[in-house]
Amino acid sequence: MMREGRAFEAVAERINESQWWTEQELRDFQLRKLRKIVESAARDVPYYRHRYPPLGLNFDEMEIPQVVAMLPLIGKSDVREGGKSLLSEKRRGPLFSGSTSGTTGAPLSLYQDLAAVNRENAFITRQLAWAGLRRGDRRAWMRGDMIVPATQEKPPYWRMNWAENMLMLSSYHLSESAARAYVDSLCGFDPVVIQAYPSSIGFLATWMLSAGLRYGGHSLRGIVTSSETLSDARRREIESAFGCRVFDWYGQFERVAAIGTCEQGRHHLLSDYSYVEMLPADDGLFELVGTGFNNSSMPLIRYRCGDFVRPAPATARCPCGRSFPVIEQILGRVDDSIKLPDGRSVGRLDHLFKGVEGILEAQIRQDRLDAMAMLIVPSPTFNDRTRETLQSNVRYRLGDRIGLEIRLVDSIPRTRNGKFKGVVCNV
Repeated sequence: MMREGRAFEAVAERINESQWWTEQELRDFQLRKLRKIVESAARDVPYYRHRYPPLGLNFDEMEIPQVVAMLPLIGKSDVREGGKSLLSEKRRGPLFSGSTSGTTGAPLSLYQDLAAVNRENAFITRQLAWAGLRRGDRRAWMRGDMIVPATQEKPPYWRMNWAENMLMLSSYHLSESAARAYVDSLCGFDPVVIQAYPSSIGFLATWMLSAGLRYGGHSLRGIVTSSETLSDARRREIESAFGCRVFDWYGQFERVAAIGTCEQGRHHLLSDYSYVEMLPADDGLFELVGTGFNNSSMPLIRYRCGDFVRPAPATARCPCGRSFPVIEQILGRVDDSIKLPDGRSVGRLDHLFKGVEGILEAQIRQDRLDAMAMLIVPSPTFNDRTRETLQSNVRYRLGDRIGLEIRLVDSIPRTRNGKFKGVVCNV
């Protein structure tokens, strides 16, 4: 009721309308929201109230884009250090806390209000509608939730969520021996849309193609992927195996930028979701810097996402008819999957670090099938409890058939091009 009540319905209705706004209407909306967010943050949020006055900016006399461009950039470390000083003194109602380890293993805790939850859900609902889902339709879900115990050795590795008419499948039990059971369960349930990690649905797609099989469900209209970078090769595999379009969604826990996929298969930067600046990088890429519109209780202004995109030419227009900017390529996180002794392949492992304090940076490495190592750059608060929590998280999500070594290090090696990988598998 909180996620999909009257407040949600009102927001969802407005967002369904804003997708058809003209470029000028979207720009006017962004400027109004920006001014409101920046002015209220400078007045009501201790973190910004302390940092903005020395800049000598006059919000009344300057154009708001000019003001915003002069504000300091912030990143994950700034938000972590700022903590609750980023909370607005004018916040109302309940706050919902959450944490993520992102791409580095270093935890980040944020708070959001119910209005932010409703608005985020409304945008996700709109993306699902672009993929063909309507209210009440069957959908399947294969992401990071613990659906069954990690130690379970036989199907079913899924459960039915009757309240949402959704089949929820474990992403921790995928293996060659279990793949047919997964595919059969999906065919039997016959969802209209599947929501999944690219690594999870991609595993099933690769297995089907290698076995000479194609998906046998009749109702599937689209597969919505998110949380991992979707390569062109993996997209083609999934679409070939399942016989439908893949709709990729880009977002982050910080909720400062979103990129969706329309019915024409084009990526769109959603300019009714947030205000995004693009900082030039190398090779025609741009770094995303976002100011979120969702969360007035803990606003993030000029937040560096750490991800890069390649935008289409400014004159590019999509046949879908929407005025959102077109994005040609998204370069986000690219991690390996861990292989377990029982044949399972598990991706997207940042869940192992969620809510764990005392870590500045972390990487998972696997050099043998029966063991993996966690390389931890510790903060001063790292202690025995941190170590025990990590061990418990690994057992909870991966089971007890793989050995674990927790290794404290001064730094994590980067790739040749200087990028960080959260998971490295050499098996």
